Amino acid sequence: MALSGGSRFGGRFFFGVVEGARVEKLYPAERLVGARLVLKTHELELAGPMFKQVDSDRERLGLYLPWVALVNSIADEENYIRSTFVQWHEGRAYDYGIFLKDSMEYLGNVGAHTISWEDERCELGYWLTGSGEGKGYMAEAVGLIEAELFRLGFHRIEIRCNSRNARSAAVPKRCGYVLEGVLREDVVEQGAR
Repeated sequence: MALSGGSRFGGRFFFGVVEGARVEKLYPAERLVGARLVLKTHELELAGPMFKQVDSDRERLGLYLPWVALVNSIADEENYIRSTFVQWHEGRAYDYGIFLKDSMEYLGNVGAHTISWEDERCELGYWLTGSGEGKGYMAEAVGLIEAELFRLGFHRIEIRCNSRNARSAAVPKRCGYVLEGVLREDVVEQGAR
C-alpha cells in the first residue's frame, strides 16, 4: 500500500468519527442486536470456541495482532475472558463476541478500549475469523457498538490499524470514519516499526 510520507516499514492508519455530548462513566448494553449479528459480552463457555478460532487461524491473525502469540490454550482464553469482566466493571474496556444472529456461530470480537472518560473518547479494536471476512460483518459490528457508545454520550471514537492491513483499514472507511493521518513508526509489530 502506497503511503504519502510513509516509512519503509509502513505506518498505522488513524481514523476518527465525532458525535455526542458530555459523558459520564456508564455501562453499555450487554447484548446488541443487528440485522445479521448479535454482539454479546463474553462468557467463560466461549473460551473453547474462541481458542479454536484463534488457533486454527493463527498465522493470518498473527500478522497484525500481537496478542495471538500469547494465546496458546483454552486456559489463556479463560484468563482473557476473566480480564474482560474486570475491565467492563471498571469502565476501562467493553469487549463483545460477534455471533451470527441465525446460528449463533462465533465470528470474532469487537470492543471499545483506551477509554478516556474525561475526553469522551475511546478506540475500537476488532478481529474476525477468516471465514467471516468479506461479508460486511465487521462493518455491521462496528456500527452496533458505535451506536451504543454514542448513546452513552461518547464524543469521539477512533480506529487504528496497521496500514498494511487493507481489510482492517476498509472497515472504518465503509463506516464513514475520516482518515486523520498515518502514525509512522508508532508501534512495533512483528519486530518492526
